Amino acid sequence: MLVALTNVDKYYGTQTVLEGVNFALHPGERVALVGRNGAGKSTLLRLLSGEEEPLGGRVERARGVQVAMLRQDPVFDPEATIHDVLEAAFHELDALEEQLEALQLKLDRADEETLQAYHDLLEHYQLRGGFERRARRDGVTLAFGFRGREFERVGALSGGERTRLALAAILVANPEVLLLDEPTNHLDIAMREWLEGFLSRYPGAMIVVSHDRAFLDAVATQTAYLRDGQLKVYPGNYSFFRKALEVELEQQLALFETQQKQIDRLEKSAARMKIWGLGMAKLARRARSMETRLERMKAAQVDAPPPEEDVAEVRFEADDSGEVVLEARHLTKVFGGRQLFKDVSVTVRRGDRIAIVGLNGAGKTTFLRTLLGLLPSDSPRTEIRLGARVRVGYYDQQLRGVDPENTLYDEARALVESDQAARNLLGAFLFPYDAQTKRVKSLSGGERARLALLKLSLERNNLLILDEPTNHLDMEMLESLEEALSEYTGTLLMVSHDRTFIEHLATQIWLLEDGQFYSYPGSYSYYRQKHVPASSKTEAEKPRAERPRRGPSLWHLKRRHEALETEIAGLEERLALAQQALERAAPDADFARLGQEAADLEERLLAAMQEWDSVGAQIAEQER
Repeated sequence: MLVALTNVDKYYGTQTVLEGVNFALHPGERVALVGRNGAGKSTLLRLLSGEEEPLGGRVERARGVQVAMLRQDPVFDPEATIHDVLEAAFHELDALEEQLEALQLKLDRADEETLQAYHDLLEHYQLRGGFERRARRDGVTLAFGFRGREFERVGALSGGERTRLALAAILVANPEVLLLDEPTNHLDIAMREWLEGFLSRYPGAMIVVSHDRAFLDAVATQTAYLRDGQLKVYPGNYSFFRKALEVELEQQLALFETQQKQIDRLEKSAARMKIWGLGMAKLARRARSMETRLERMKAAQVDAPPPEEDVAEVRFEADDSGEVVLEARHLTKVFGGRQLFKDVSVTVRRGDRIAIVGLNGAGKTTFLRTLLGLLPSDSPRTEIRLGARVRVGYYDQQLRGVDPENTLYDEARALVESDQAARNLLGAFLFPYDAQTKRVKSLSGGERARLALLKLSLERNNLLILDEPTNHLDMEMLESLEEALSEYTGTLLMVSHDRTFIEHLATQIWLLEDGQFYSYPGSYSYYRQKHVPASSKTEAEKPRAERPRRGPSLWHLKRRHEALETEIAGLEERLALAQQALERAAPDADFARLGQEAADLEERLLAAMQEWDSVGAQIAEQER
């Protein structure tokens, strides 16, 4: 056991968050923590990390265990650089190195106890990933887009970049327990997939809170479900949990109904027998026996399954538009001296469902806003034309144009004809009566998202523009939105990093990559099969006389994957030995040569790990 909760209670005022919760995390376990927004997931993580204390029960941590928690609102010294933050993540490993160095000075005249202490400390340092820490730092820096930016000030980073930096620092530190609260926020698809690979081979244990279903399926081996203050752990990833929960509730309902019928029959029989037994001792004894049986049955009766959780009633209606919804010619945009897209021409037709994808900073939102004429194109040849009878609805989670001093009720009342209709509308979007006086400026991310969807759902738009609509939505709300959009008869343009959401809805993919625009008909999975990343394109792709060769088979990929695992293990061992040689070298040793050998091994290890990730992704694609 690394960390555990025993009969833990937690309340905020009169609100019960956790009640009698028991949970234990063991080495190697990867747990997805799921539940509605406000169910208490972040509270549970803070209790495990020691940031909060329970009001009842106890929290236990194994002696010396290192626990690190990713917060959604990280705080840094604004004058620190990215390099400073990542180096500070090594402070515990630095302390271990100092202890090792102190013991090394005593090795020449060491007794058995000192030698054993040195061996134990060296083993602990190795288990904590001390010998691979530079390679780990370099890999994380590259994956999260910080390579070449190491000496930028943290104060100059955007909020999303600071969140990514906090995640990078935790991964670099390599603690025994990771507590990750929404780690996929502000990560593009490529970063999410890299993180999946990293966490899947992470040697420690972890608990992950995320609304990215594909991410949870790739990472988790268990799922902990938090509802009404109670926590229950299921084996398997998120998709397995959903199926298991559905079966469990169906079985519970069937058993409850069967027992209820038996109780009803026995109650009626006991009542009749009691009447018949008046003046007849034998029948009276039988009636009492029935009543005793009835009491035992009621005591052993299973509870009725909990009612389905409330879900916002999202629905989008659309009037017909012309066949051509939107046409644009020669869209061009340069930002900060970098070309985002150039001379792009597109036609959007009625019923199209288009997802715009690309890395962070590729210009997806800029392209969307330029396409709609909300930003100017940099080409004088640009033409943009809306089709006949087109009404555009723009999902704006920032709620631009809304008075922040307005209450939820004010916003709803301006959209409907009566006070009661406004309150009913807010209730349908899960804003209870006592929350309807909350001001817009104080809404949480999830509440802002629901308000934006509420406003959009009342308009009969036949072209919906959705820019990151899944941010801050819990699973149930996200799936309700998916269902509403799948039934929507209009045209859809969306930007999202949620692969499951795109796969369920999109029938066409637009990709922005390295200043180029690509269009792929079909689903997201089809696009993944067909698209060759720009970084993979080489001179070898030029047309040749011979027939092009097919890619490696699944069998060959799996063999290569296994070989890379062996190679990585060997490189890690050799790097550990090289680091030890450096540490134990005599004063007259060739430190330059030893240092270069260690650096070369670090580079080879990083390259092998990156290829391992790439081959694993190819295997997953072929197995779909």
